[in-house]
Order: sequence, then structure tokens, then C-alpha cells
Amino acid sequence: MKIVRITKNDLPKLSTLFTEFIGTKSNLGKMSSSLDSIMANPNYSVLGAKIEGDLIGSAMGIICFDLVGECNPFMVIENVVVAKHMRNKGVGKALMRALETEALKVNCRYIMLVSSASRVDAHKFYKSLGYETDGFKGFKKYMV
Repeated sequence: MKIVRITKNDLPKLSTLFTEFIGTKSNLGKMSSSLDSIMANPNYSVLGAKIEGDLIGSAMGIICFDLVGECNPFMVIENVVVAKHMRNKGVGKALMRALETEALKVNCRYIMLVSSASRVDAHKFYKSLGYETDGFKGFKKYMV
């Protein structure tokens, strides 16, 4: 398995992974436009896990600047997805570790993510990697 940066060639397969995960098709045209913006911004890391060129998982990390204390940046992780047939095989762990490496390169103080309350298996996975919920409560507001 290799962890690589997602390219436009990966978008059809990435769309399939997202559809498998959330049950809704992605707009490939908008994905392509978004990826153009993402690729132009060095604070974004969109990584893919591949086996023999086949995309089996992906995750995105965004470096955010901060104004508190020493002003260390932090990372937000979003869009973590692994193909159903490849779960529990180290794919998600490899993606998360790669994003953590990116965060360490720029001295991030912490990494945060949000996971739906119903995703109990995902919560166990994140906890196994050292992510905590104790003392924190996530909030999310949809705007569209």
C-alpha cells in the first residue's frame, strides 16, 4: 500500500468511495474545481491509499492558523473514507499517520475531527490512534 496525494485522475474512484460511505453521489465537476483550489493551497493535504494503483481510501487534513498563545497552527481532518472491503486492514491508520506527519512538519499543536454520533466503529478507531473525546464536545452547523 502506498499513501499518495490525490490527483484529478483519482476523482472518479474517490467519488465512488464517498458514495459507498454516505450513499450520495458526488458532483465530479465540482470535485474537480474544488481539487484545483485545494492543490493551489499548501495548507491542504488530500491523501489517498492505493494498492497497485487502485484507490482504497482517502483523508484530508487542513492546516489552520491560530492566534492563541504561541500561535501554533492546528489541523482539521475531514473526509476520512476507506473502502468497505479494506476496513480493519490498516488503511485508515496509514492515512491518519500520514496526516499526523504533515501536522508535525509545521508544528501543529493539535489535530481535531468530527465524527457522527452513530459511527461507533469509527469512534473506536480514532480512540485507538490516541484521539480523545473526554472534555470535548464537537459542534457542527450546516449552512446549505
